[in-house]
Amino acid sequence: MWFSPKTLVAVDTRSAAVAVFSNSFSGPRLERFASGRFTCHAGQESLFSDVLSDSRDTLDRLARELKAPLGDVTLLLPLGAVFPAVFDSASLKRGGVAEVGEDEMVRFRLAPLLPFSVALADVQAERCDQGRGGVLAQAVLKTLVTDGRALMTSLGFRRVRVTSALSAVLRGLKPAPRALDLIYGDSACAIAVRGERGFVESVHLRLLLEGEDREQRALDEAFRAATLVGDIRVSGASIDGLRRKAHDLSVVSAFPPMDRALGDPQTFPFLAVFPPRAQS
Repeated sequence: MWFSPKTLVAVDTRSAAVAVFSNSFSGPRLERFASGRFTCHAGQESLFSDVLSDSRDTLDRLARELKAPLGDVTLLLPLGAVFPAVFDSASLKRGGVAEVGEDEMVRFRLAPLLPFSVALADVQAERCDQGRGGVLAQAVLKTLVTDGRALMTSLGFRRVRVTSALSAVLRGLKPAPRALDLIYGDSACAIAVRGERGFVESVHLRLLLEGEDREQRALDEAFRAATLVGDIRVSGASIDGLRRKAHDLSVVSAFPPMDRALGDPQTFPFLAVFPPRAQS
């Protein structure tokens, strides 16, 4: 049922987290949360299917510790597992014909941007910025979605939905004029570029290789993606190193400091999907 407790599972390349939540009229309410690192993890060149396999023991332990309900579960894939793009919703309507819906137009527009055939992709589309912005399109290999469903089923979950951590973060971040949102994961960073009205206009991904300067690599990509920059809002990483390298630009935490005993979205950005009042 709609108000019954549900489970959110987030898998990154070296860590995993489990959240138990319930829906309410004011939004999803976080009830319990725990995270952990993998006891062993796949190498830099490994496939995401290997990452899912590595996460199983950690997820099994966390789910048992939290007594996670086994009915509905949403699996969030790592940042680097999806290929995102943002389309203006008006242009999708102008570019189509009466017999072609928005989902089909999104798939058509996304196809030439992918490093693999769109026939191999599971494509999801949703509104950005609480429905006021453009359309966030995400493509992920169908085989990875199948592997994710199989993992959740092996842990006892019965109804599985697979999406991305990026989707959860962008749903929780507030619009801000000309902001650059840097969203860090274990091995990738997403850069969301916002326009004059504060809505997301484009999203870029940058893989973060072991041993490299994570802050500088993300900043370099961000500056290539945007011309006019207001605040650089950071989640999933410390802002200290970025402040030293961003020169005169404003670098701030994406989420204000507060007592979040259940989990902090500044550390775990996908928790932005839960309103702060649900974590007091």
